[in-house]
Amino acid sequence: MRTRWTTFSSGRTAARAGLLSAVLLLVFSSVGLAQGPSGTADAGSGFENRPGGHGRHLVGHVTRLLNVPGTPLGENRPVNVHLWYPARTPDGCENSGDPGCSMNPSVYTSRLFGIPLPSPWAPLSWTIGSNLSFENLPIDTDTDEQPFPVIVFSHGNEDIAIDYVYTLETLASFGFIVAAPDHLNNTEDDDLIDFINLKAGVTVIPCFDGLPSPCARGANVTKSMTDRVHDVSAIIDALPSWFADRADTSRIAVMGHSRGTVTALAAAGGSTTWGFPADPRVKAIMGLAIGSPAITGGVNLQAITVPALLVAGTLDMTAPSTTSLNAFTTLASAKKEFVLIGNAKHRHFDSGLCAQTQSSGAVAAANPNAILDLQSLMNTLLKFPLSGAAMDFCGYDTFTEPTDIRPLVASLTGFSVTADNVPTTGLTSDAVKDEVIDLAVDFFGHVFVREGGR
Repeated sequence: MRTRWTTFSSGRTAARAGLLSAVLLLVFSSVGLAQGPSGTADAGSGFENRPGGHGRHLVGHVTRLLNVPGTPLGENRPVNVHLWYPARTPDGCENSGDPGCSMNPSVYTSRLFGIPLPSPWAPLSWTIGSNLSFENLPIDTDTDEQPFPVIVFSHGNEDIAIDYVYTLETLASFGFIVAAPDHLNNTEDDDLIDFINLKAGVTVIPCFDGLPSPCARGANVTKSMTDRVHDVSAIIDALPSWFADRADTSRIAVMGHSRGTVTALAAAGGSTTWGFPADPRVKAIMGLAIGSPAITGGVNLQAITVPALLVAGTLDMTAPSTTSLNAFTTLASAKKEFVLIGNAKHRHFDSGLCAQTQSSGAVAAANPNAILDLQSLMNTLLKFPLSGAAMDFCGYDTFTEPTDIRPLVASLTGFSVTADNVPTTGLTSDAVKDEVIDLAVDFFGHVFVREGGR
């Protein structure tokens, strides 16, 4: 069955329909999801929205280190986990007993921030900020609020969680706890460590797991995927210790991008190829721009029965939309949806990359010794040419405000940014972020209202 994508849209999504309606289609199975009268989650479900593109909840943010032993060596893997959640108002700090509790807006950066480098190199120093999330606020404990459903988010190959930060913190404002690990040994930070160690000719920064370089080991797909799914399960195990009874462990979804989509599928269906079972606690999955066909094929797709939503881009050359569609048709889920976004490349879904481009570019332009900031910039411009460069999905302001980084971008890429030629696809990652948020809120809202009886 084929229909216009606005069938399950909320009112605020429909208001933006002019932007993408001609290129966004929804395919879904014959068994639809439960709807409220307006096509959104039922009134009083906790997923209500407010004007401005975000939910009614204040958002708190903390990071936690979680040791998840690696496979098959059993090494310590200190996995950095970002947590966004519905928070109490600022007066909650007064009685929280947490000296770190504040109304300071969240600031995000690489795990390598400030680590000393040999002279004359300067430590990495780029940061990106938030207008929505605040550090260390206590979670909302209003007795009128039921425990919050959980979305575990899995990033793409050699990405980090904050590459998607503006999507994830906004989802938390709609009444979700969002837990996003940096999958150690398959992150951009691991790649940067390998870069600086190779550049220096000695070990400047050891791998976080204590094993010899290289730190980035994503080429070993069996280990990468097994470790990733173990990260997801370890986070689910840790939720009560982090949030007590405010996390509803009966309503857990896994959402991901690229290899993170494969992680979500593997958590729900298990893998005979890689030798691990499904985690039965996963009740729904959502995937953005699936992984490559070779990796996706390692999942027991036919064993997945939970509600599923797959989203793909028409310009994706890393994992063509047919890969997502083939996976979609294989799923055994009675409730499943497929969304195709026109003019979207693979990295359009990384909502934090444009801010990182500006920040790392500004640092590198001001200091020729900021070697890791320059490498961070090059990663957004040149690292994955088939997946899309910053010029493909970032607007003009990314390259000019507050610092004009156009000369540096031109020197690295040969591309001269103007007000008229970016984004080259005509579609910004900001627009894709808004659509993904709408889809996620509607999808998870329907699933958890129906399945959780909320």
